[in-house]
Amino acid sequence: MTLVKCKLVAAALSCILPMTAAADPMPRSAKIASPQKIAKIYSGKTELWTNNCGGGIYFGPGGQARAWCADQGDNLGAGTWSTDANGQMCQDLVWYYPSGRRAGASSSDRSCISHVVDAWGVMWRSWPNDPEWWPMGKDTGLVRGYKFQTQVRQTRSKLGF
Repeated sequence: MTLVKCKLVAAALSCILPMTAAADPMPRSAKIASPQKIAKIYSGKTELWTNNCGGGIYFGPGGQARAWCADQGDNLGAGTWSTDANGQMCQDLVWYYPSGRRAGASSSDRSCISHVVDAWGVMWRSWPNDPEWWPMGKDTGLVRGYKFQTQVRQTRSKLGF
């Protein structure tokens, strides 16, 4: 399972970095983004993981998070997401996978993305241990709706819950 979890986490992290946007240092005039502004951007949307995965993570309006990758289609991530006054959007996922007749589960995996807003109102984000900041434009990979809901339901059924 450790190898599967490592592959899923690596795929997720490599896929969520926008490949068409240019990274920069944090804008000098940047201020911490408000929790409300961050939540508005993510809530009810799926962030597509296009590289090496073919899946994504859905950020439900009620704080639920669901993740799925096509290349590990018999696994799914389930948990929560939230924002805080420090400009962070955190997701806390448990990955479920087939383990004999029952579903196995990883330990909880928490990851936080930092957000700031520049003088022009553009939001930027940075992943843990990454000094680069990425502008959140139209190429962020966020799309409206729960794009992998059918796949998550099917995987849940296969896993027996």
